[in-house]
This record gives sequence, C-alpha cells and structure tokens, in this order.
Amino acid sequence: MAQESAVTSTRSPRRQEPSSRAETVALWVGMALFLIGVIALTSIFVIHIAGGAPITALYLISLLCPLGLTVAFFTTVLTGGRRRVK
Repeated sequence: MAQESAVTSTRSPRRQEPSSRAETVALWVGMALFLIGVIALTSIFVIHIAGGAPITALYLISLLCPLGLTVAFFTTVLTGGRRRVK
C-alpha cells in the first residue's frame, strides 16, 4: 500500500486544469474570439480571390483575432504562475 501511494504521488498530471472557473471561461472566450477573427480573415481573402469587395464589418470582425490571442495568452501566462502547493 505504501508503494502504491508513492507511485501515484510522483506521477505528474498529463494536463493541468485551470484553478478556477473564471480562468476557464477567459481561456474559452479568448479562443473563440481568435477563431472568429481567423474565419473573418479567411473570408476576406476568399472574397478578394472571387473578385468581390469585402464589407467593412469583416475588417472590423477580423480585429478579434489579435484580441483573442492576447486574452488567451495572458490568461495562460497569468494563471500558470500560481500553482497550488499541497
């Protein structure tokens, strides 16, 4: 029994979960904003290739890409430094 508990305590978790629900939500929001921005950027290029002119809303929506990247990056960096010690 003592050997079994020693083995389980030395294993590192495969994936670390964020420590709070707010951090999880912030990460998902950041990823969603990034993906929406990438879709907008892709559609701008597709419309240009097809010979059309993209509407201004697509250019504004494409600004969500760097915003989402920034939110996801800082959520990950700021929550990674606070590890719980048991």
